[in-house]
Amino acid sequence: MIDKLNLLPWREERRKQHKQRFIGLMASAVLVAFLANYGVVQYLDLQQQQQQARNDQFQQEIDLLEKRLAFLPKLEEQRKAIQLRLNVIADIQQSRNRATQLLNQLPNVVPGGVYLESLNLNSQRVGIKGVGDSNGHLAALLGGAEQSKWFINVDMHSLVTTKGSQSEQLSQFNASFDLTVPSFAQPKVNKVAKKDINKGK
Repeated sequence: MIDKLNLLPWREERRKQHKQRFIGLMASAVLVAFLANYGVVQYLDLQQQQQQARNDQFQQEIDLLEKRLAFLPKLEEQRKAIQLRLNVIADIQQSRNRATQLLNQLPNVVPGGVYLESLNLNSQRVGIKGVGDSNGHLAALLGGAEQSKWFINVDMHSLVTTKGSQSEQLSQFNASFDLTVPSFAQPKVNKVAKKDINKGK
């Protein structure tokens, strides 16, 4: 009786089950591969978007920096223009005060026994001519001018011995020097301007 048992339907059913299981596994593998690939693509796309955002931010900062750098030459030109105007103002102030300063300082360096006959002021250069009753007094004149903080580049151009109206011996001289302004007497506009310019740097 066992020999007559038909096993074909059972084998066919088992074959179908194996086939369905194989198809299911293949479908699962394909689905997993698709999901993995989709996840990788999404991750790479997100990374690309983040990198692009960083690049855009860097580019904006670079553009802003380039604009600031392009503006620096204009600031330098403005600074130079302001400094030039301030120098002109300072020169005008010094020119106005130069004659007064010269007349105020000359009595401090011209000793007794020296008499000025002419005085010439050309820009900063001062020329003086006169007579002295002794070479010692002329030496005192030159020494006083050289020690003064208001006079520089003191030169004696000529020294001639002559006789006065009463036959006394006199020394005619021709000298020159530059009139300058010591640091303690500089116009305040320069000091204030320099502070403002340094703050702007």
